[in-house]
Amino acid sequence: MKNNEKTVNAWQDKILVDCERILQRQLTDVETRFVRSREGFTALEMIEDSVSEMNSVELKAYLNSDHFG
Repeated sequence: MKNNEKTVNAWQDKILVDCERILQRQLTDVETRFVRSREGFTALEMIEDSVSEMNSVELKAYLNSDHFG
């Protein structure tokens, strides 16, 4: 399980770096939580694919689309 955790953390880190590069700024706590709250490989693959195809306006909306209480 520990190897999966390392893989997930590294994958999330890569996605976050990609998001910051596209947005040209640091992510907000909400935007970071959007990525960090996903731990399944399929979910992370979908997020990574989506991020790679979005411009900054689309990405900002996507990262802020989740509303946790």
